[in-house]
Amino acid sequence: MATTLPAISASAGGRMNPSPSIQQHRGIVSPGKTPTSTKSYLKQARKPQSRKDVEILRKQELLRARQAPLNVRDTSTYRNTFMHNLCLDMLQEGYHNSYSELFSLVKQQHTDRKMAGPESILWNAAMLDEEYEKLETLKVFLTQAEAADRKGDHAQVYESRYELARYFQGTGDKWLSDHFFTSCLQTSQSVQGDGRHQAEAHCNVGLAFEDSDEFYEAAEQFESFHAMAKEKLEWKNSDNHTLFSVACEHLSRVYTTISKKIESQDTEGSLNYLSQAYEMAKASEDKHLEGKAAYILGKAYSKQKEAFTALKHLNSYMEICRELGDNEGLGQACEAIAKAYQSQGRIQDSIRYLQMYCDVAEKSKQEKEYSRACSALGGMYNSLGQYGKAVDYFGKSYNLSRAMNDTQSISTSRVQFGMAQAHHMMTGISEHIELGSRPCLQRLGEWKSNRKDEFSKEIQSEDQTETQEANETEKPDEDAAETTDKPQAEVQAVEAEVQAVEAEVQAVNMQPQGEPTPQDNEDVEQAKEVEPESS
Repeated sequence: MATTLPAISASAGGRMNPSPSIQQHRGIVSPGKTPTSTKSYLKQARKPQSRKDVEILRKQELLRARQAPLNVRDTSTYRNTFMHNLCLDMLQEGYHNSYSELFSLVKQQHTDRKMAGPESILWNAAMLDEEYEKLETLKVFLTQAEAADRKGDHAQVYESRYELARYFQGTGDKWLSDHFFTSCLQTSQSVQGDGRHQAEAHCNVGLAFEDSDEFYEAAEQFESFHAMAKEKLEWKNSDNHTLFSVACEHLSRVYTTISKKIESQDTEGSLNYLSQAYEMAKASEDKHLEGKAAYILGKAYSKQKEAFTALKHLNSYMEICRELGDNEGLGQACEAIAKAYQSQGRIQDSIRYLQMYCDVAEKSKQEKEYSRACSALGGMYNSLGQYGKAVDYFGKSYNLSRAMNDTQSISTSRVQFGMAQAHHMMTGISEHIELGSRPCLQRLGEWKSNRKDEFSKEIQSEDQTETQEANETEKPDEDAAETTDKPQAEVQAVEAEVQAVEAEVQAVNMQPQGEPTPQDNEDVEQAKEVEPESS
């Protein structure tokens, strides 16, 4: 049977008395212990707030009342990154292709950064997902392009992607600008029209390849651009230049670059590319570009010892420079033509064009070119043995270099000037050494002391030298005689004094020895006067 429960005893108030253990837990004091105040279990009351604190609390409550309640989406906006929220917006608005392209670009950058490694520049570069302005721009134009694509408006798709390419070209993000220029080329094939969008896309992609030093790929794109622009000569850009002339200019520049790149390995191929560059420059109808291409082609042929062909192109360049009034180009043409004539052995023609180069540079006040022309002329005269003219031109070059404070040119022209002076004196020194006479040896010794060039003067014979030395020896005696000559009055005065002294001596000799003379008496009197003072 179940044990009977004890009766429940109630207190006076009808409430149950808790058990001793419960009472102890609640803090009811058991008999024999000091009662504890119940106030120690209560939280200490807060001090009265100041008026300023009350005002702040009131403003906070008002601000909280004005704010709208936040839902889950609003809360996630503050918790997630900008990139995350941007992608959510694009997906919620239905632009799935734009989201995919943006996400792939961000992922591609992170992959490239990881492959480059910590030592690369890309490692410390800002990532696309951390640049909010660029992300916002991508969202705007990518969604525009996707919306236009849904409508079948491929021209608008092209324009949106072109704007993105130009934007990233301005910010210096070449990998992004190249990506969108390439996508423009792909889109342009679907654009209905005369094909101008596609031609411009080929041009833009070609420029992107050229900027990446991929010149062969750039040439292919420019050739496609040239072929399309050739059929539509009425196409013009914002500068009112035909797209055909622009294509010719791009091709001329790229062909010239490729020629320089392969010059050491394939000389013939290099000349072929330069010839194509010249033809493109002529087709562009730009005289300045044509002249520059002719000059480069002429120098290349001159370097290959094909002087006749080189002179043909260089003369063409000189005529273009005269037509345009380009003095600097005219000087370059004269210098190149002079070198071509020199390679043919036509020295006088070479000197004539170098002199023309000097005149043009001097009139146009091109000091550096003038110094260069004088140096070339000095070298030409030095090789011909005309050392006097060589010294003159090398001296001009040296002085001009010093005036311009061109350190490298000063070092070169100083050496050339010194060599020309040495060659100029060599003939005179050799003649003096071969003769070996006393005047020659004396002049050589003087030159070693003062380095003064007197070897061009006439060499005297030994008799003339002896006569000159004798004259120089007699000259001091004559000078001494001239110094002894006195005025006549001074001579007479001296003679008078000598005669007076002689007369006095004779008078002294004629007196007896025991008898004092008047002069002796005067001396005795003076001695008597001096003795007391001395004592």
